Amino acid sequence: MRSVRVHHLVFFLALNLILVLACLPEDASLSTPTPPGPLTLPTPTPLPPTPTPTPLPAADPGTVVQAMTRKHETTTIEQIDHLVATFLPGRNRMPAQYDIDTYRIWFRTQDEDGLAISIQADLRFPRVAVTQTFPVFVYGSGTTGIATRCAPLNEHFAGRDWGDYRSHMLAYATQGYITVLPNWHGYDDQNRTHPYFVAELEGRAMLDAAKAVYDFFADPPAKDILAQPDAAVFLGGYSQGGHGAFSAGRMASSYAAELAIKGIVGHAMSPDVEGLMYDSPRYSPYIVYAYRDFYGPETIDPADVFLPKWLPTFEADVTSKCIDECFAYYSNDPTRMYTPQFREALYGDRLADEFPLFKAWLDTNDSSYKVYPGIPVILLHGAADPIVKVHTIEGFVSYLCGAGNNVTYKLYPGVNHFQTRQHSFADTATWMQHILEGNTITSNCPGAAAN
Repeated sequence: MRSVRVHHLVFFLALNLILVLACLPEDASLSTPTPPGPLTLPTPTPLPPTPTPTPLPAADPGTVVQAMTRKHETTTIEQIDHLVATFLPGRNRMPAQYDIDTYRIWFRTQDEDGLAISIQADLRFPRVAVTQTFPVFVYGSGTTGIATRCAPLNEHFAGRDWGDYRSHMLAYATQGYITVLPNWHGYDDQNRTHPYFVAELEGRAMLDAAKAVYDFFADPPAKDILAQPDAAVFLGGYSQGGHGAFSAGRMASSYAAELAIKGIVGHAMSPDVEGLMYDSPRYSPYIVYAYRDFYGPETIDPADVFLPKWLPTFEADVTSKCIDECFAYYSNDPTRMYTPQFREALYGDRLADEFPLFKAWLDTNDSSYKVYPGIPVILLHGAADPIVKVHTIEGFVSYLCGAGNNVTYKLYPGVNHFQTRQHSFADTATWMQHILEGNTITSNCPGAAAN
């Protein structure tokens, strides 16, 4: 019997030894990681889920969640020149001036109930050998979809073509800007979709992203970060992002008075949500779903807007298809998208009579008929834009000019919606630099006084 106990004891000791050895870390010298190829970002580090909303302390919006900050890449001057050569037309190319570091950050902002949430942004800045300050350019992306998988920051990793925001933002950063491109609300929450074209949330995202830039550099996560933001902030955006930039500009004096906003940039901007439904019916499923979801089911019934063929899978389609899939799936012909009643109301300017609550929310989020502070703005648009047509953007220009704003408006012959950022890059950079040098922008509104 004693022999059996001894054998059992030896067996359990051996088993424990095997388990302990199995838990020891592997020898790092036995595995050599494969370096990433040129111009390829590493697979993103899995990040914790969005924190549960909590009551918001007064100083919380715009603070960086330090534990969730990750460096993604350093892009060299040579790599940037290669990327820019494929993105910008020849006359808009400028030689890269700086290597650029890119960090993925999470920052605090507010949801519609005033509760704290965290959303992601890509922060890019010059890599310099001595401390140097740079202006800040906060940029809003165009429409990418409303599903979480359609988040703008997913574009590069997913190999999608929604706006080539990596190349676009590197082009500005290498000219001496600290750039930040945030996700919009909803993309970082698996339990909801993006509240599309809700101006107040767009403005909060952009302004809190700007504040997060200063918070990031106040306590940088690495000793080799020697860039610093100066006091100059520009707000800009493409299509929907232009709508967000103007929303932020309008809110800045009350929501983020500490920011020195020097100018607002709109590339192929979509200022008018109703106008987008008018010009581009294939965007309307996103709008109708988002407004019904955000403002309540009484706002609008998809069955009143869309023909029966779109209704059986309406929810699944809208909440799964990103913008590239949307273009292939939906028609841009209003007679193939809208019911006769809705079509006649939209194109006959009778939405207020037939769909008053929906019309009220569309107007709430219209960039016109709002008071803007005395910040210079530049609107750059393609004459061949099929998404936001010239009559829509020029209506907004007329409103801004009539309200006494300082407006620079440039229309590019033969350029469409998807080419405007590329063809206006040099004009945008020149306009911002002119302001940074302390010059007064001459408005080209009719009757504007020359400076």
